[in-house]
Amino acid sequence: ETGDSSDVLAHPDRVTSVAVSPSGGCILTGCVDQKVRKWSAVPPYTLMEWECTLPLAEEDSKKDDSEEEDSEEEDNDRAYIKVGFLDDDLFVAGYEKLFIMKVDDGSVFRSFKTEFETESTVRAITTMRPNSFLTGHQDGSIQEWDTNSDNCVHTFKDHSDHVQSIAKVNDLHFISGSNDHTFKLWNIQSKDCIRTFSGHTSAVDAVMYMPTRNTVLTGSDDENIKVWALNELISDVVIGE
Repeated sequence: ETGDSSDVLAHPDRVTSVAVSPSGGCILTGCVDQKVRKWSAVPPYTLMEWECTLPLAEEDSKKDDSEEEDSEEEDNDRAYIKVGFLDDDLFVAGYEKLFIMKVDDGSVFRSFKTEFETESTVRAITTMRPNSFLTGHQDGSIQEWDTNSDNCVHTFKDHSDHVQSIAKVNDLHFISGSNDHTFKLWNIQSKDCIRTFSGHTSAVDAVMYMPTRNTVLTGSDDENIKVWALNELISDVVIGE
């Protein structure tokens, strides 16, 4: 069955990310119109509490109308806004730059000095701990950030194409999906890629970990969703800690 139309969170353009606060009290969305929006997490989910425009590179703001008629792929690359909660008070948003923003009003708490080139823009964000988060990039890298110093403390490199999605497994492990048709399991402490999972025939756009079954769900451009068992790969870790 389909949901009632009152449950639709309407946007003027393509939605590129969705995040739910740790307490479940609100929803954030990123859109290719360069805006982040906060929504009520109480049905019917249609109350938008605020919207803010994410500052992008200066050259993007100077593009004229004729350039806006480029292909859909180029347009999506230009404003692929991603969001992820740090806690119930702060969230991370990014594309060409990274910002820590306030959940209550969408204002910028602070911005990171790093500005990403076109080939390395942010494609995914996920939080590992309140002071640590990960970003996946168009160049295939994954960067670990420390919010205390606002510095990248490590770069993971094993994917050969865009990293489209990242999900936390537990405090020691995370997974990533890529345009290289694979998803990978990583150890954030040893900085190692534990295993590469192959099976999709196109980009892996979405990954999700299910702790109750120690399994991973992946969604792909090949029009399939696959279920993968991690089994002994992280059996020595207490799931969910």
